[in-house]
Amino acid sequence: MDEPSQSVPARRGTPGLDIFKIAGRSISGFFPSFKTGDHRRVRQPFTTQLEERLLLYLEYHPHVRSYQRGDASEAFAQARHLYTPLGTPYRIPYVYDGKPHEYLPDFVGTLCDGGLLIAEAGREVEKRKGQAMAKAEVASRLAELKGGGYWIGTDENLSVRRHANLLFLHARRQIFSTYKEIAQAVLAHWTWGNLSCVYELVRLFGRHWSDAEVEATVWKLAGDAAAEGRLLVDLTEVMLERETPLSLLDSTSPPILPDPLPCTLEYDDQSSESPMEPTSEKPSRVQSEIIPGPTFDASTLESDEVRDRFYRNLAAVTAVLAGEPRRQVAKEYQMHPFTLARLEQRVQQFGQLACVPHATYHRDRTLRPEFQELLRKLYALPIRPTMMAVYEDVQLQQLAAKLSEQENMLVKTPTYKQVKSFLKGIAQEPSVIEARSGLKHHPPERTSTSSFVLGIPYPAHLCQVDEHTMDLFVPTLDGVVITRRVHAAVLICVKTAAILGAVLALDALCEEDYMRLVKMAIEPKDRITALYECQHPWPCFGKPTVIFHDRGKIFTSERATQVLVDRLGITTEQAPAYAPSANDLIAYCTPSA
Repeated sequence: MDEPSQSVPARRGTPGLDIFKIAGRSISGFFPSFKTGDHRRVRQPFTTQLEERLLLYLEYHPHVRSYQRGDASEAFAQARHLYTPLGTPYRIPYVYDGKPHEYLPDFVGTLCDGGLLIAEAGREVEKRKGQAMAKAEVASRLAELKGGGYWIGTDENLSVRRHANLLFLHARRQIFSTYKEIAQAVLAHWTWGNLSCVYELVRLFGRHWSDAEVEATVWKLAGDAAAEGRLLVDLTEVMLERETPLSLLDSTSPPILPDPLPCTLEYDDQSSESPMEPTSEKPSRVQSEIIPGPTFDASTLESDEVRDRFYRNLAAVTAVLAGEPRRQVAKEYQMHPFTLARLEQRVQQFGQLACVPHATYHRDRTLRPEFQELLRKLYALPIRPTMMAVYEDVQLQQLAAKLSEQENMLVKTPTYKQVKSFLKGIAQEPSVIEARSGLKHHPPERTSTSSFVLGIPYPAHLCQVDEHTMDLFVPTLDGVVITRRVHAAVLICVKTAAILGAVLALDALCEEDYMRLVKMAIEPKDRITALYECQHPWPCFGKPTVIFHDRGKIFTSERATQVLVDRLGITTEQAPAYAPSANDLIAYCTPSA
């Protein structure tokens, strides 16, 4: 974040505004951290998904002792109970374009050797620009002076798979009553360097403790080892499962460090870049003397194959015009002599543009533009007419009569051959295919190369919660109407669409209802199904890793953050403003709940 310096000191921590935003950006969620420096205040807010990835990177880097937000206001830190030992906002002055500015880094912290850590998250294309480079330069210099470093986390160097694995481990690092006893027994069998999977350890120690307790212990041991750099698994290559072989590094060995983040990026100057031209140096020296007409910029061509053919044609024509034998040049560049002769004639007429494949070959349609527009409109009608039906449509005759009257000359209607040829030419256009598909509602375009749901690594990794109302008439036994509208909330696993919890209330939902919903999701449902004599079992339960919610007050309240983030260690994410489509899954599953 950047703030221009002013002669009058700016008012810091404006009440009623800064407590809801960080450096002008809305909060996206809270992350429970073990490296805030205070075990009672563990929450770390983030505003983007890249900041969340950087949080996990700092959390599981063995050389990072503690970290905090560097761009939050004092009012925000006090209202959200953030621990900021380095102070906030952490202002770094710098000069750009002759004007003074102040840089507010995303995160600042302390390394294990006492050095200053400054970390920034963002898209790599944005961090390569001029002002971002100036910020990085001054922040890197300041960190070096204080014995630390400056790290830049981007969408290119923060691994998505490693982030998902770390979230999986982080959600399982909460301590419980029998942990120390089980951990001592497990570590006696699971010694340093030995490969064991969770399934084997659960089967081995499940006779003494419950399977859930043993599995939770093994995952907590793995998570603590990953934070110390002692987990011998490449989290960027594999997805953690119960069958994944795990191994621990000896505590006396140096820790395993993740891939380092850069302290600077190369400056992105589009004007200074030159295209890769394998054969353009020699022709460019003589083409201005031999080939008439303007030059052509090959970097505008759409593919490398077309660009290579352009350079080949240009070099061949230049060689012929320089006096070399045509047949010898054609053999050297693998061209037919007649093709080279024709290309030589077109270069004399159009210049270097003739060397671009199919660039100068254009033939106007004999069909008038007015008929083309009408034929396209008729062919794209919802009734999907045939070519013959379009040819026989009376609107073509009416248009011909109108044009004849305007131009005082006879304008004939297109022949069937012309209509058929034109319609075949436009039949494969996306707009025509969509119009003639016959679908009442066209499917939305795919927004990613892979399915979002299939990209979620495991069940309960991402859960979604939302509240809804249902028109339901609720009377008492003596006929007194209690309510005509029931309020409901559901918590659903996005990957499996399994309903983890559901609550109903006769009045508007409050924070206690939300806490009851989360409690229901975590606990088994055997008692509930037996109490209400349910016909089918309800086997869906588990602790969510991330809970995604909208901006409802019961989800964003301080009480909800205290319970979910501070106490249960659940990461919370909230939907962006004015994005109702983010709750489509909940709206679909609410009736079944």
